[in-house]
Amino acid sequence: MQTVLSYIIQKRYSQEYENIATDVLEFILDSNEAARNGMMKLLRGIENLPNLDFETQLGEDNMRPDMWGIHENEPRVFIENKFWAGLTDNQPVDYLKKLAGYTQPTILLMVGPEARVHTLWRELIHRLKDAEISVTDHNAGPGIVYSTTTGIGPILALTSWSRVLSTLELEVADDKNARSDLLQLRALCEGADINAFMPVSSTVLTDQRTPAFILQLNSIIQTSIDLAVSANILNINGLRAAATWDGLGRYARINENNGPVFWFGTYFPFWREHGGTPLWLIFLEDEFGRSHEVRTILESWAAKEGIFTAWQYNEFYMAIDIETGEDKDRVVRAIVDRLKKIASVLSNLESKT
Repeated sequence: MQTVLSYIIQKRYSQEYENIATDVLEFILDSNEAARNGMMKLLRGIENLPNLDFETQLGEDNMRPDMWGIHENEPRVFIENKFWAGLTDNQPVDYLKKLAGYTQPTILLMVGPEARVHTLWRELIHRLKDAEISVTDHNAGPGIVYSTTTGIGPILALTSWSRVLSTLELEVADDKNARSDLLQLRALCEGADINAFMPVSSTVLTDQRTPAFILQLNSIIQTSIDLAVSANILNINGLRAAATWDGLGRYARINENNGPVFWFGTYFPFWREHGGTPLWLIFLEDEFGRSHEVRTILESWAAKEGIFTAWQYNEFYMAIDIETGEDKDRVVRAIVDRLKKIASVLSNLESKT
C-alpha cells in the first residue's frame, strides 16, 4: 500500500523516516482524543499511568527521546521510535536512568518494525546486562511484545509500529479523518521496509565513512584470523579468502588439521536481518563444515553464553560480537578470545580425515 505521503518520503526523505513518522504520530495524538485514548490504553496495558500529554523535540542532558509522555510537567514515559537505524549510545540505559529520577511508575517504550522486534529486544537486554542492570519479567497487555521491570525502577517495553497503529485504529473507527491520518502513517511505516529499494541519496553516496568502515571490518577479520593462527587456535592451511555478493571473509579450520571448517567474515544478509554485529561464523553442511554435528555441540553452549545463533539451509550461523568504544587491539583480542572458546567447545568433536 502506498499513499502520497509515503511516496514523497520514500522518494525524497528516506533518511528521515523515524523523525517524520514520530511527527505524524504526535499530530494524530494531539489532534484526536480517541487516538490519544488508544495510546493510553496501550501504555496502561504495561502499567497504570495518569493521563499524559505527548510532545516531541524535547531534550535534556544530551538525550532527546523521540516522544515524551508528560503528566503535570513531569516525564513519565519516553517513546523511542525505530525503523532500521541502530541504537544510540544512550539507548536504553541512559534513558532508563533518567526516568528513574521521576515519579514512578515510568516506562521506556521502544517501537520498531514487526520484523525487527526480536533482534531489537535481544540487543536491548544485552545492553542492560553490560550495564549490570537486573531485569524481571513484567506481564503486559495486548499490543506489547516484550516488557521487563528493571532493577533501577522504570519498565522497558517493546512493541511494533503495526501493533501501535492497530490499537489506535480501533479507537478511531468512527472518525473518518483520523482513520485517513492513520492510513497515511501505516503506509509510511510499510514503506520503510528494509528490503525495499530506496532511491540513493547523494548524502549516502558521498559518505566516505561507509567504505572506510567496511575496510576497517576487513582489517579486523584478517588480524583476528592471523592472531588466532599464531596462537594455534585456528588453521588456514589449504584454505582461502572468499568473497561473494553476500559477504567478505575467509575460510579457516578449528583446531587441528581435521577439525571442522568455517567461513568467518562480514555477512551482509544477517547483518541486515538480525542486526547486532556484521561478523558471523558459518559452518556449511558438507563434510568439511559438518554443520549438523557442530550445531549439536555449539547451539546449547551459545544459548547459555548469550550468543546468537541461527540455522538456515542446513547451515549453522554464529554471531561474533564486536566490542564497542574500544581500540582495534582490544576488539581483535576479544574476537580471538571468542574463537578460542568456540574451539575449546568443539575440541570434543571427533576428527575426520
